[in-house]
Amino acid sequence: MDERPAASPAKLLSQFEDWTAGNEMPGRTMSYLKTGFLPDVLEDAKAAEGVEEMLDAWQKWEKGITNPEAVLEALRDAGLETVLASLSAS
Repeated sequence: MDERPAASPAKLLSQFEDWTAGNEMPGRTMSYLKTGFLPDVLEDAKAAEGVEEMLDAWQKWEKGITNPEAVLEALRDAGLETVLASLSAS
C-alpha cells in the first residue's frame, strides 16, 4: 500500500525558486525536489518541452555523474519553472 503524499508542483516550484533567488543551497534544494517527487512529476509531464533534458540531468545526478548545482542549472535552463507553473495552474 502506497501511503506517500501526492506530488505538489506548486510546492516544488516554490522550493526551486528559493534556490534561484539564492535563498537555499543546491544540495538542500535537490533533497527537497527528490522528496517532493520531482522525477515523478517530470515523468508525468514528458510531453512538455524540455522535460527530456530535465530527466537526463536528474539521472546524471542520481548516478553521481554531476553535482547538484549543475543539475539545478540544467533544470533552470530547460524550463523547469515554466513546466511547474503550468502544472500548478492546471
